[in-house]
Amino acid sequence: MDDKNEIKNKIIDYVSSLLPEHIKIPCKNYLMAYPSISEIRLRSGAPISFTARQKNLVTGIKCRHEDIAYCVDRMTEGNYMRAEEMMRKGYITLSSACRAGVAGDAFVRDGKISVLRKINYINIRIPSELTVPNIALLEYLEKNEYHTGVLVISPPGCGKTTVLRSLAYQLSVAPISKRVAVVDTNCELMLPWNNGESLCDFLTGYPKSEGISIALRYLNPELIICDELGGQEETETIASLQHTGVPLIASAHASDFADLRRKKSIALLLEKRVFGAVMRLYRSGENIRSEIRTLSDIMGDGNMQSKAL
Repeated sequence: MDDKNEIKNKIIDYVSSLLPEHIKIPCKNYLMAYPSISEIRLRSGAPISFTARQKNLVTGIKCRHEDIAYCVDRMTEGNYMRAEEMMRKGYITLSSACRAGVAGDAFVRDGKISVLRKINYINIRIPSELTVPNIALLEYLEKNEYHTGVLVISPPGCGKTTVLRSLAYQLSVAPISKRVAVVDTNCELMLPWNNGESLCDFLTGYPKSEGISIALRYLNPELIICDELGGQEETETIASLQHTGVPLIASAHASDFADLRRKKSIALLLEKRVFGAVMRLYRSGENIRSEIRTLSDIMGDGNMQSKAL
């Protein structure tokens, strides 16, 4: 068995271990039969379904509320209180670069979710391996001697996190072998296939601005990678830290370049020249494609490169 299949099987074994006995084997069979499955959806009182290449596969396996409770207990390792803050934000961090989205009945106090009284829905997200995230992107980084930042944008579900995770690996092993600090706020960027040769330092669970600051001061990275930029305060802090000259590779939700420019917080980072280029991921049929534009391209001039991932 090659390393890629071995890693995929380990992830399947781990995800299956989170499920109750009576649904573990049929769900594992689905995962083995459909390698492209990226999500398992458990809904109390409804059939279990899978997402593969943006298509929904509904099974005849009914999920009971006690199955949801069992999964939550396994995902939190029996310590519900430890994971309570994450669950208020809508997720539970898992091993092997997996993450579960959770939702249900919330108790709200002063306009904020105080506690989830009952969890009725779980969406387990399974990581994909993309060893070479995008040849054009790697060529762009090499051409600029790895001294420029890149922002990866797409709508949800087009592979931003997968690209960043794979890029962290590619940049931190031979022949490139750069020191990469990965600020992994939501615990999704860890490398499940890391063979020990990577020069990545992972700051797991750190808020992005704090993680970037700590990495710059104490870890001496040559590149910094983080996922899902968003809030105004967060991006203002990140912009203020970029005087160090260490390139930032990050992602953000945006459907296209015009949508990106409408987002005030991200527009600030573009104005501050934090990124030298933007890569957009989008779907073309069942394929994920990409296009890369430099900052000057986005402002109106230049050529666009478009390649399939």
